[in-house]
Amino acid sequence: MQSRLLATPERANILLGPSWRTVKEKVMGMINDYQLMALVGRAGSGKTHMALNICSELRREWLCMYLDAAQLTDKRLGQLLGVAVKNNEDFIKGVMRLAKSKRLNGTLSRFIKLSINDLISASLNYPVDFLTMLHDLTLAVGLKGLVLVIDEGALSQDDQSIGGFITAVHTLRNTMPRLSGLRVILTMLPDVVDYIAKNDPPLFEILNMGVVNMPDYVTEEDLMEVADAYDLNGELLELIKASNLSMRQVICVAELKDLQRCGLQGEVEVTIT
Repeated sequence: MQSRLLATPERANILLGPSWRTVKEKVMGMINDYQLMALVGRAGSGKTHMALNICSELRREWLCMYLDAAQLTDKRLGQLLGVAVKNNEDFIKGVMRLAKSKRLNGTLSRFIKLSINDLISASLNYPVDFLTMLHDLTLAVGLKGLVLVIDEGALSQDDQSIGGFITAVHTLRNTMPRLSGLRVILTMLPDVVDYIAKNDPPLFEILNMGVVNMPDYVTEEDLMEVADAYDLNGELLELIKASNLSMRQVICVAELKDLQRCGLQGEVEVTIT
């Protein structure tokens, strides 16, 4: 049932809890200076919700493309960009319409005439060239640049596609010196970060500079804000207070008012790790 409460763009407009807003403020404060960032936290800590919320706000000044990579079996850069183009078609079209009013010349003038299918094909077959063109286009229309948010690029350290994902991150990192307006935000589980630390220390050192850790648990102040928003009180509120629930679990209980439907029935103290 908790899957019913997974983050969506519509739900992500609201960010409850001062602990979570502190994380957002940190990321927003880093975006101008850090090209590669990672939101790190356990399952249910709100990484996806946070990524969607941040991407939505960044669109005021950036072209931000969010993609959920969790179900992809091929996580090479071209495949990731192809999904990003498909899922962010409206935002890309908006930038291209703006570009047409600028009367651009050269390769950018030809680039903005491509259809979405052409763009997907270009991203799949020539990912770095495509990324460069899209990056340059965002700057040409007066935006700050291009933000690529990759959610769950690796589901765990045992993910069979983790190698392709790490290679994609390396490629993105290698393009950053010449693409000043490119930003990449990754969401990652702690064990994936541990895997990179053990198997790719150079990448870990780069990632570690831009890591922002999600809160592990909901504080009482966070909980009171959720309780006010969902009119949560009485026995359920006291039960949550005595438990170590993730934010996703708290929201599930707050919305459904039912432990069983949230998969928490039968736990002595409803302590979830």
